[in-house]
Amino acid sequence: MAKASKKAEIREEKAPQKSVLAVAAAALESGDVVTARALARAVIEGKKGADDDAVAKRLAKEYSAETESVGELPEQVAQAIVDRTIVPPKPYLYAAICLAVFLVLVFLARSRYAA
Repeated sequence: MAKASKKAEIREEKAPQKSVLAVAAAALESGDVVTARALARAVIEGKKGADDDAVAKRLAKEYSAETESVGELPEQVAQAIVDRTIVPPKPYLYAAICLAVFLVLVFLARSRYAA
């Protein structure tokens, strides 16, 4: 039994510390906003990793800007990640306007040259 417990202790020491925020930040930096957003929402819901508090302090310094300060709590850093992954609505608005103009032009062309 003593041998097994020593092996378990060695594995725990060698195992990297688990942090959901660190994985979310790495996903955000690599461009995977879907994973980053999902992991950040999990932290907001309370599914934190073992060392999320320490990672949150480090990420709060990285994500803070001169005009905006990010809190050092894991939930606040996760909310900052969620805010950074929101898709702006302007491109969709412009695409809808272009589609509407195109459909009007097609309707006008069909009504004029249909006869």
